[in-house]
Amino acid sequence: MHHVTLGLTHYELSAQYGLRDRMQLSLRVPYDVKAQHVRYSTLSGAPYVPPYGDIHHRTETLTGISDGMMTIDWSPQADWIVGFGTSLPVGHIVPNPIILGREGKKHEHIQFGSGTFEPDFAVQWSRGKLFARTEARISLYENREGFRAPNNYLWSAGPSFRFGRVSFDPRLQGQYQTVGKWNGETDEGTGFNNGGIRLGVSMPYRGMIFGAGIYRELYSRGLSEETFKQGTTWSLSATRTF
Repeated sequence: MHHVTLGLTHYELSAQYGLRDRMQLSLRVPYDVKAQHVRYSTLSGAPYVPPYGDIHHRTETLTGISDGMMTIDWSPQADWIVGFGTSLPVGHIVPNPIILGREGKKHEHIQFGSGTFEPDFAVQWSRGKLFARTEARISLYENREGFRAPNNYLWSAGPSFRFGRVSFDPRLQGQYQTVGKWNGETDEGTGFNNGGIRLGVSMPYRGMIFGAGIYRELYSRGLSEETFKQGTTWSLSATRTF
């Protein structure tokens, strides 16, 4: 049994520029720190040292820029926002780890991008104290290493409250991810359906808006042989409008 824990610290710089009334251009550039810890055990739970060493999974920390995102957001009506755009394949990708593993060669499973342009579509609705959003990122083709990224479908919904200058946003949110493929073979670690609750708070201060959030998973189900479970996730944000 391979027991893999991945600690992800995700930094994101984003900018929005108003093109005209009810329309803006958005650009997001992420930087990720991925700290992986691995241990092996027998099926009975006893510690195990694999004879092939660390060619497969290993304890390591990787850093780098991940795929960016460029979108255009348009508000056809007061309550609606429609977004469409594409990912920007600037993140590091790796050779096919399934083939290298069969050859007994050291390989890497962690990537920072898909190596392809992936269309992204989003629809958001809000009225009064209610909010709902759905988003889909679709993979259309394989990258140069034979990897086809999974499709990702995200949703969130909930109310919002304001007490003085402080806003509170409790939301249910979730994600459905299909299975990624390496030349038609299943990519480990992809394919799951999960959801949870996120509690967010924000307030303005000296021309900026500062926010914080905490996410707690309520359910998770893997679509392939692997099981996926997301730990408690914290977020911080700072926004400035010019």
